[in-house]
Amino acid sequence: MTDQFQQMPPQNSGANRQVIDDEQFKRLMKESQPSFMEKYGSCLVTFALMAICIVVYGIEVLRSGLSTSISSMVLFDMGAMYAPAVTSFTDWYRFVAPMFLHVDLMHLLFNMAALYSCGVLLERVLGRWNYLLLYFIAGISGNALCYMVDMMTGSYYVSAGASTSIFGLFVAAALLGFLSKYNRKFLISYSKGMLSVIAINILYTFLSPSISISGHLGGALGGLIAMFMIPSKNLNVALIVRIVAWIVWALSIAHVLATTMGLAFINFF
Repeated sequence: MTDQFQQMPPQNSGANRQVIDDEQFKRLMKESQPSFMEKYGSCLVTFALMAICIVVYGIEVLRSGLSTSISSMVLFDMGAMYAPAVTSFTDWYRFVAPMFLHVDLMHLLFNMAALYSCGVLLERVLGRWNYLLLYFIAGISGNALCYMVDMMTGSYYVSAGASTSIFGLFVAAALLGFLSKYNRKFLISYSKGMLSVIAINILYTFLSPSISISGHLGGALGGLIAMFMIPSKNLNVALIVRIVAWIVWALSIAHVLATTMGLAFINFF
């Protein structure tokens, strides 16, 4: 028995082939590229924080006569932390404003590089609003500890910088691999990769005499407790732990604010 094969007619390879011209190709490539929101929507808060810091620094430079080294007076006028100046609730903005002020261009560039390197992933994992909450909790904590240490030691300095918040982000990045519910292997690897960035900033903190060690330490502690406070669905933190963390942090900040009011009461008399 022999197999019979039906001969197939030759195909005209060019008869049905569609030729795409340059304009069609460019249009197809453009349509296949993700939009701005698809590409950067998960890190908009990080970019917004960086933009605010850059714009504020530009204002500082203008007020300093176009000098990139900002004077203490300009920093003070724009809300930098100076413990003796916080004497009533109307001065509480000094616990927030320093997060967006910088003393010179190198200070700004260091902090923006650190903010970007930590912030993009933290914002994606924690969510936009949880990440923003982390940033402010760490920053306020750093400025609060800076205030308390200065008042207790009697050594008063004008301090400013996003590094109070950024040190909190460092700690948060280091904790992701332990607290995250998902992608723990990748996040642990990321946390290890951040050690070099953290080491450089810690070294800079202790080698530079103008750096507020208490501000950085307070920011790190704020970032630590904030990771147990924020209600991110991607973190494996029990509700009771979050409640306790919120109570501890709120009482600590309330104590600092009450201290400022107490000082105002004493000064009044």
